[in-house]
Order: sequence, then structure tokens, then C-alpha cells
Amino acid sequence: MERAGDLLVSKWNRFLDRTRNEGVLFALLHYTRRVGLLIQPFYYMSETLPAEIPEHLTELPEGFEFSVFGRDDVLAISQLEERKAYVNERYVVDNLEKGDACLGVKRHGQVVAFTWYSLVRSDSQLYPVTMRENEAYLYDMYVLKEYRGSNIAPALRYRNYEVLGRMGRDTYYSVTEVSNSASVRFKQKLGARPVLLGIYIRFIGRYRVRWVLRRC
Repeated sequence: MERAGDLLVSKWNRFLDRTRNEGVLFALLHYTRRVGLLIQPFYYMSETLPAEIPEHLTELPEGFEFSVFGRDDVLAISQLEERKAYVNERYVVDNLEKGDACLGVKRHGQVVAFTWYSLVRSDSQLYPVTMRENEAYLYDMYVLKEYRGSNIAPALRYRNYEVLGRMGRDTYYSVTEVSNSASVRFKQKLGARPVLLGIYIRFIGRYRVRWVLRRC
């Protein structure tokens, strides 16, 4: 009985931690997944190419460098311990094979951060959309935990703008889960705006539906 009590306390503490980080609603939605019901509110967000990108906005700390990642680099991404829970080798290889590109940052040859973009479409299950000739879909921006707080994420985002701007792409879209408040804040600081608020529902892995709740 004592062990069962300890387990209950542990579960309760984890729930409290989740409510503090995500709010009560999103904490409860997390637990509905255990019965095969996924309810995921999301924003479809838009960013635009700035008229001018000051050089200091793309500067990296000393010893860091931008890179266009090839196959070996993205395979290294799939082996990162902090990403293994939700990204595998098939994911990164599929991204490359369908024509998507990965930009990143390295330090002494080691992956520090990365982001993907597609010139064709958003393949997000939350909101799949085909891109126009002047648009691009940005996704999976990630900075390794030990390097966060060093201005790497915005520098990488602005460098991504530069790369896409040279291709004639001046409008960028991304999908952000409402519960991911850190990602929402990051994009808002860049001047991103929500195009719409939607919700995606999947039941027992087979039945899927999405709705636009509000256009912003």
C-alpha cells in the first residue's frame, strides 16, 4: 500500500508540474492521449521577409558557424539523445528525399541547432497546406538545451530569411501547438502573427478531423 501511495503522489506531482508549465487544460489534454484521444489546438502562423536584416541579427557567438546540413548532418540529428523520443532516422531521411532543406549551426563540427524548410508544402498533420511561389514552410526549429540563451535561435531564423529571400520567397508559414508557449513567444518576437487558430483531433490512431476555430 505504501508503494502504491508513493506512486500516486509521484503521478500527482507530475500533473502539478505539467499544469504549472502548460496550464490545467493542456495538462488534461495530455492525459487524454492515454485513452487514444489526441486533441491538439494549434496556430497557423505567418512571418514575412524584413525589408532589411541588420548584420548583427545573424551574428553567432565566437566559435559557432552556420551550415547547410547534408545527409551525414541530419543523420547525426536523428541520434541526438534529447531528440530520440520523437525523431528517428526515417524522419530526417524522408525530409531530405522529398526536397526539404536543413540549415543549422555547428560548434567545432558538432550540431548545436537546426531548422527545416520546404518550398512545396506543409506536411504537418495539424494543417497541411501547399505553398505558393513566394512562400515557404518553416518547421522543426531546435536548439540543443546546453546552448539555449545564446541568441542562436533568432540568428538562425534570420539567416533562414536571408536564404529564402535570395530565392524570391518572402512569406513564411509555420504550425505551432498552442501549448508550446515558448515557441509562440519566440515567433511573436520575430513579428510573426497568427493566421488562424485551429484544432486537430485524432481518435485511436485512425479517425482524424481538423477545424478552423477562428481566423485572426
